[in-house]
Amino acid sequence: MEEGVNVFSIKDLESFSGIKAHTIRIWEKRYKILEPDRTDSNIRTYNETELKKILNVAYLNRNGLKISKIARLSEDELLKEVMTVSSQDESPDQNFQPGKILMAAIRFNESQFKEALLPFVNNYGIEDAYIRFYQPLLEKSRILWQTGSLSRAQEQFVRNTIRQILTIEDYNLKVPLLRSKSCVAMINTSDYMSDNNFLFYKYLLKKRGFDVIFTGGILPASEVIEIHKIKPFEYLIVNSAAFDFARKKINYFSSIGKSLLIRKIVLTDFPEPQEKKIPENIVISRNPGDFRKAIAVFK
Repeated sequence: MEEGVNVFSIKDLESFSGIKAHTIRIWEKRYKILEPDRTDSNIRTYNETELKKILNVAYLNRNGLKISKIARLSEDELLKEVMTVSSQDESPDQNFQPGKILMAAIRFNESQFKEALLPFVNNYGIEDAYIRFYQPLLEKSRILWQTGSLSRAQEQFVRNTIRQILTIEDYNLKVPLLRSKSCVAMINTSDYMSDNNFLFYKYLLKKRGFDVIFTGGILPASEVIEIHKIKPFEYLIVNSAAFDFARKKINYFSSIGKSLLIRKIVLTDFPEPQEKKIPENIVISRNPGDFRKAIAVFK
């Protein structure tokens, strides 16, 4: 699916939300969560309003609310609950005011928006700036888009401007001249919602001297094996935000890791794993801060 398309398939909704198409169909039938249109061949289609709704439903469900309770919420109550839950993770730093910073983005004023963002890099360095300020700002803009307070164009503008800053920092990074550490492969199996985080993770690994395989595109999980055939690696990072953490998914990557002798696999950017028993070779990181801690043990 390409950005800018206003009609979505149920597979698009699955990709963006991480909720399986089968589950979406059950929620439609049991709770009337969505009301899709149908083509002449009886294929479900969804508009952007319904995409936002399933994202909001998925967000609340992953943060502990039962679907039966979510289904009883009115549209206004759903949006209010999303804003309440998202505010719980906001930075306590009084100097950080996302709403004020986003005003420049709302007006598509790139120079003013960058002027508001760059002092965080100058004062804290890109690592802490991204973890403490940029990532929360990205999350805030995404929630505001989902709840209708930002347009898609404005939300994309925020992501793209922050991506520019990350790209420049990555380009200017002086990689240690000493022999690099282990090889780390990064595979993105998700949609565009977490692409900035993934670029940041690449930066963290490069800065620490790892030899990083980063393709930049979205790939099926099976490509891990193909990459390893060409260039063996010791660690694997998977952008897993858009698929569910069913036991079979976790076991799939764990099994690949064991067969390829991969030391550790990090599954990134998922609020809370539904599975409590995680294999020893799997680490699940919730956010960029968690990821930085996870790779601290890499050698």
